[in-house]
Amino acid sequence: MDYKNTVEGKAVQKKYRDILYSSRPKLPPGHTKMDINNRAKIFSPFAALRGYEEEIQSEGRDHLKGSRVELSEGEQEKLSEQLQKVTKGMRVAIRYFKDGFYEDIDGVVTCIDPIEQVVYLQAAEAGALEKEIPIEIAFGDILQIRGTEYRE
Repeated sequence: MDYKNTVEGKAVQKKYRDILYSSRPKLPPGHTKMDINNRAKIFSPFAALRGYEEEIQSEGRDHLKGSRVELSEGEQEKLSEQLQKVTKGMRVAIRYFKDGFYEDIDGVVTCIDPIEQVVYLQAAEAGALEKEIPIEIAFGDILQIRGTEYRE
């Protein structure tokens, strides 16, 4: 079907007849064309409000926040015994409370500080090969700990 011969096509031709077949305007003397790379920058998307997306995501997540689970005396003793068995170099899986949420993390214990009551471990970053990030977890934030193996 030829658009020019439709009712809409004829209406457009009638409305814009004076400019429809005219040539492109010439650049004024001394004015050079912008190169393609700079033209692409003009039309590239940008974030007008920095951090807006992150703020929206955190707002949505804030509604899901929960409170810390209080362990019973027996559960606290069991957790304390498990922490005493953990040694440097051991691979562990820990569920801990952070910023209103319980998170699960797997990593290798680098240090246990009984005075500061903190466990330090190296956890592999998701999606990265051989990139490990240091994590510090307070004893009071730990809900559950499981040792899986000893790493040399």
